[in-house]
Amino acid sequence: MAIPSSVVQGSVGLGGANRSADVALVQRLLNAVPSSKGGPLPLLTVDGQCGPLTCAAVQRFQAQNHVSLPDGRLDPGQQTEKILLTLLAGLGILASLLAGRQVGPVPATPHTPIGGPGSPIRRRFMAICQELLPPAGTLTQGVKPAGASGTGCGELPGRVFARVPVIPPGKPGAFKVTLAGGITVFLTSPITQWEQFAKKVDADHSARTWVPFSGNRPLPGDIYVLHKFDNPALFQHVGIIVSAEGTDWMTADGGQGNGWQSGFVRRRFQTSGQIDGEFGNKAMLRGWVNLDALHAAAIAAFPANL
Repeated sequence: MAIPSSVVQGSVGLGGANRSADVALVQRLLNAVPSSKGGPLPLLTVDGQCGPLTCAAVQRFQAQNHVSLPDGRLDPGQQTEKILLTLLAGLGILASLLAGRQVGPVPATPHTPIGGPGSPIRRRFMAICQELLPPAGTLTQGVKPAGASGTGCGELPGRVFARVPVIPPGKPGAFKVTLAGGITVFLTSPITQWEQFAKKVDADHSARTWVPFSGNRPLPGDIYVLHKFDNPALFQHVGIIVSAEGTDWMTADGGQGNGWQSGFVRRRFQTSGQIDGEFGNKAMLRGWVNLDALHAAAIAAFPANL
């Protein structure tokens, strides 16, 4: 068969659109690639859910096949998909893998949107999470600092921003925010007050960074905030959204295990806003920091920041 220009309707992988049908097809195609040529080890579960294992499998394939930007994402009609389809066609199995699948051309000049699930900053955030954290179900090592209380959930977003990178505290042009009580924080600060941070950014820079939950959904890279199930005034947890589709969400979180470990976490979500919180507790989704809006505010304030 002739090799189609594309077999997916949208991007699959880190920061992608991750439509269930596209994800399932990419999982099936990758599973058909021999491990010696970059196929996944172990094989992926073909479930249409794009979690860390699927993103890692895309990145493994890219690295093995010398894709110029091994970012863990397959885009319609672009280099990763072209190499994958050509490889499978050369093995004589592409036609059977695509049996019954409607395929068609993609636009001649696809582009990365400035905002939305495929924005550059979201893709960068997801790639950094993949680099920093082990596969889902496992955690990093972590030791509770002497005299520390609570957990370290607030440190992960700042740790990711430090690798974007952003201008660090103390350097001219560092993006800083002064919270109530005169506390000065930066994008890299280990804080849990991300709601207050975002609202202050909105007030200071006429931005729309804080998004309260009202039945809407966050996107990959957004910094989400949970409050206690029975008391909206009390904070429970902060972390990073990896996937917020359906009822089975994936997040990237500090404050795990002994309270000072990090990892990917699956959270059951209900349309009411109830979500699996920390350490077996129920929680409610309070809202999130829109990463695209925060990125735009930082760029506007200090063009060299990000």
